[in-house]
Amino acid sequence: MLDTADVTKKFIETIIEIIGRKTSKDYAAVTIRNVLRKLQQTYPFLRAIEIKNTRSLELESVVAVQESLNIANPTKVGAALKDLMTVLMTSLGKTAGYFFLRETREKIGIAYDTILLKTMDVDLTLMQSTYIVEKKSIDFLDIQDSDVLRRFVKALIDVVDRQTSRTFAITFIAQHVHALRERYPFLQYISINDIRYTFGSEEVAVKQEINNIDKQSLGKAIKAVLENTEKTLADLGRNSIANDLKLQLTMDYLAKLREMGVIITPFNIGYNAVFFEVIKTLIEVIGKTSTANDAILAVNSYLRKMDSKYEFLKHVKVEPAANQGDIFHLEMSENIDTISESDARRAIQQLLEIIMVSLEEKIGDDFISQFKESLDKKFLMKIEEMGVNFHMIELHHELFGK
Repeated sequence: MLDTADVTKKFIETIIEIIGRKTSKDYAAVTIRNVLRKLQQTYPFLRAIEIKNTRSLELESVVAVQESLNIANPTKVGAALKDLMTVLMTSLGKTAGYFFLRETREKIGIAYDTILLKTMDVDLTLMQSTYIVEKKSIDFLDIQDSDVLRRFVKALIDVVDRQTSRTFAITFIAQHVHALRERYPFLQYISINDIRYTFGSEEVAVKQEINNIDKQSLGKAIKAVLENTEKTLADLGRNSIANDLKLQLTMDYLAKLREMGVIITPFNIGYNAVFFEVIKTLIEVIGKTSTANDAILAVNSYLRKMDSKYEFLKHVKVEPAANQGDIFHLEMSENIDTISESDARRAIQQLLEIIMVSLEEKIGDDFISQFKESLDKKFLMKIEEMGVNFHMIELHHELFGK
């Protein structure tokens, strides 16, 4: 049977492993040793736990727990372990704590998790749920710009790490932030450290002075860092990090980024670029059965039918180009990049539906196929990722359009 000492040893070994994977085993051991020492004032029995110097170990475990811990009340030991987790989660930041709890529960195994729950009153599942509720109850306005910058950079390092290495991710992001200081001097308030070698430092530290900087300027700097990151990874043959990055950030942080004008999209494709490519492709497809000018005027007409419903479309106007060599001239506000994904999706989907009905006698039935074949593949991936359902558009036309 597993006793309190066994479970405590396994619990601490697990959290050292989790923290050590993103930092180093040395750093994780030092951090937990320091926290346990502080908690000894409240829980004297924690002196039975020794965190050894990892550099002097070979096959021996970094954690040693004396049998004397079994004399202590198991629920008291459980309370100490919960306090240990609370301190660690606070140091991890506002969003990483949930994932830390989840990974601890997954890695520790069912046998140990059962003892923790039934004997020591440590319910990791309940702690996860409580953590979410507590974080949701925090006023959205309490998130400062410095919090947003810190969380964004930490998340960016994590997602780049997954495709490269921790060393590359930290060095790479730090270099990009430093290089952009000439254009955005306030980036001097951000420091990035490799905490595997700088014990006691924060991996990403953001000074409070950054809260005095204009939000739109912050947004432009963030977009520049993200753009440079995506471009470099693409040059290395890696994938876009946009989807992983959004998963790392909570809805609150994504909303705060949106206030700064930052919309995280695959391949650095903003909605401005999406609408440009969609309109260009529509003109090409419609132009196959008419003149280019007629196609341009037709697309503009379709946009005008929709701009009473979608305010941002009032700032999208297409007309024949005045300059030789250009097919059309497109007028578009940069603010389109700040619209919601749902508005962008619905507008594109409705535009395609309207055009299908209008072109029924010419290319209506093949319109969606021709549009998908003509649209640049990365933009096709982007609008499908947004939720534009081509099959439903065709089905709707088949059932109600004819």
